[in-house]
Parts: sequence; structure tokens; C-alpha cells
Amino acid sequence: MAVRQRNDGLRKRCGCPRRRWGDCAHPWHVNFKWKGKHYRLSLDRESGKQIRSRADARIERDRIRSAVRAGTLVPAQDESQVRGELTFSQFARLWHEGNGQYLVRARDNGYRLAFIERFVLPGTDPPVTFGQKLAAAITVGDIESYRAARKKQRLSAVTINHDLKLLRKMFNWGIRFGYLEQTPFKRGPVTTISLEREIPRSKRFESDEVEERLLKAAPPLLHAVIVAMLETACRPGELLSLQWRDVNLDRGELTIRAEKSKTRTERILPISARLRGVLEMRQCDAAGARLPGDAYVFGDEVGRQAKSVRKEWERVRDKVGLQGFHLADLRHEAASRFEEFGVPTLYVSQFLGHANLSTTTRYLNSTRRGLHWAMERFEAARQQKAEQAEAEKNDAETANAKNNRMRAPTPAVAQTLHTHDNSATQSSSEPARLSQPKSLLS
Repeated sequence: MAVRQRNDGLRKRCGCPRRRWGDCAHPWHVNFKWKGKHYRLSLDRESGKQIRSRADARIERDRIRSAVRAGTLVPAQDESQVRGELTFSQFARLWHEGNGQYLVRARDNGYRLAFIERFVLPGTDPPVTFGQKLAAAITVGDIESYRAARKKQRLSAVTINHDLKLLRKMFNWGIRFGYLEQTPFKRGPVTTISLEREIPRSKRFESDEVEERLLKAAPPLLHAVIVAMLETACRPGELLSLQWRDVNLDRGELTIRAEKSKTRTERILPISARLRGVLEMRQCDAAGARLPGDAYVFGDEVGRQAKSVRKEWERVRDKVGLQGFHLADLRHEAASRFEEFGVPTLYVSQFLGHANLSTTTRYLNSTRRGLHWAMERFEAARQQKAEQAEAEKNDAETANAKNNRMRAPTPAVAQTLHTHDNSATQSSSEPARLSQPKSLLS
């Protein structure tokens, strides 16, 4: 007979083993029955704070039990009521309040959520928006309808996937914290909503002259940002938020802090000779005084932060004939250059700040220059192989001819000539003997 696991009313809604509940990050819940009534409550919601350790969970559980027995417990909100009455807009606010401090670009998420919440679900009469519908009642069809509407706006697959990833992340968070029972993105082990297939961007500089024209037309701040992106493959926002305390010219390193990185991971990157020249020119103000540590490296003349260089970029880009070339494409250019010059993909990924190598491969685009370079190497190798084969063939023929001469007998013509020479000598001596005087014979 199996022994029933007893947890004194504590439980977690996760797939982690019970023995690891004290270490995993999923929230604690309490089950308690008093006078025939069941209480199923979230300890995080009842306490107003995050409960992580098993010891703290027991303390909060005992407090709730005492309050229930005393009749003084006022539940923050019954979970069944939350699941039944929480609209998507209300759920979105809870999600933002619980995760806002962890978001690098919270404004972008707010911008996307505004579009999602205003979307009118097809087939509703009277019209119901995505935000007005109950979060627990959102279906696969609702999300697919939103996807179709975004496609009709001729938005890119990347933009649509950003929306889908945001929704998927929110529903997963809702399940983890007990606001939702299920997600429309998955049914059991089966994924019900897939992402759009993204076509990697292939924008690259056609030649070195394009980069020279771009830098020549750029104002000083944009010029410095372009060079920094090409030398480090950093994101524009990471560079614009870089401060002098994060730059160490003595060690030749700059630090992208985790709180300023999209992936929330810190990166320490080397400084190239080209980038060092740019940094040395920017580390002092107009009066020649060195800027303080809290000043921004790519800011104005006194080190104040520049919010964006997008308008300047678009003006300069169009001026030099690079229409359709995004500022972020400079990261593609930098990563592809690293790869073409033999830098291993692992290190390229670390430069880019990617969490996995599959993302990095989208940035490694070969240009026509790169393909021509590859073809030249192929032709050179093929020519070298052909020349080597021809030389080996000639050497073999020469060796065979030499061996044949050494093994061959004396030619018959030489023997005939030798015989003819002896006959001729004999014939020439005979007339001399016959021509002797007859008196000598007698």
C-alpha cells in the first residue's frame, strides 16, 4: 500500500519534486479545511510578499490557520473568483506590477499590450475587446484572430512574434502564480500556437566605401555610435546607457551591466584599437576636463544621456543611399565580420549577448564579398591541387623513361654499323696487299 505524502497543508503547483519545493522558485499554497469549508489560498497573495523558503511558508500557513479558526481571516481574493472574474486587462496590470522591475524595456511591453487590449474580437455582439474578455476564457481562436489582423497590417514576422511571445510569457506567469489554470498556447504536451517563421535579415555593407561614406556623413555622436556597434556588436540602447564607470581603458574592457542588457546578463567586452581612439576623444568635455564616472560615454558634450540617435541615423542613411538599412543591422554587420575573420561562433554569441547559439546564427550573414572570397579560396585550392597532380604526373613519366633506358639492350643499328666498319677496314687492307710488286713475290 502506497504511503500518502503529507505536507501539512502546504503545496506547490509545479512539476518540481516535493523534496525540492524548498529550493524551487514556484509560489507556495495552503490547503485548509475548517468547519466543513475548504480554504485554498496563495501564500504570496495573502502575505503581500514573496514566500520562498519552507520555513517562511510554515510561518505564514500557521498565521492563516489561526486567523481562520478565530474568524478574522479576510482572504485577499479567493482563487476561484480570480480565475472566474479577472479580465485580460486586469490580469495584464497584475502581470506588469509583478514583473515590472525585471523588464528592461517595460515601455515596449506596454505599447504592445495597448494594441492587444484594444483588438476587437471577431464574431462578438456587442463588440468585445481582447482586454474586456476574461483572461481564463481566452482561446486559441482569439489569439489566432489577433495574429491574422496583425498580418493584414503587413507587419513583419518578427513584430508578430514579439506579440505572441509576450502573451505566452504572461499566461505562463499566470499559471505559475495561481491566477490561471491553463494557457491557450499549450494543451498537454502539444503546442497549440506556433510562432511565425522569421526570415533572417541579410542587410550588409556592399563594400568598404559604403562604410566610409556613412561615417563621413554622420554627426559626431552618431559617428561614435556606429563605430562602437561595428567594433562590439552591442545594441544601440546598451551603448547609449553606457557610463564611464563601466569603461576601463587600462584593461581595455567595457562592461554592459545586466540591468541594462536585454537578456539581463552582464557582458565584459574587449576594446579594439579603433574603438579606443573614439573613447579617448570622448572622455573629456569641451574644457578638457575628464568626465565623471556617472557621465554617459555616448551622450552630449557634458555627458548627459542621449535618448536616441534614430532620427539622425535615418537622415544620414538616406543621404548615402542605404534606404531600408536599420540601425540594428549594424549588429548583423559586426557579427558577420567576426565570423568571416574566423572568430568562433561561441565568442560571436557572447559579443552579441545572446542566450543561445541558434539566435546567433541569424546574425551570421555572408555578403557577396564573403561569397566571392570563399570562391577565390576554392579556386586557388583547386588550381593548387591540379598543379600538384600535373607535377606528379611529369615526375612519374620522367622516372619511367629513365628506367626504360637503363634496362634496354644495345640497339641493332649500332651492331650493324660496327660490323660494317670492320668489313670496310678489311677491304681497305686487301688492295694494299695485292698491289705489292711482283718482284717481291718472286
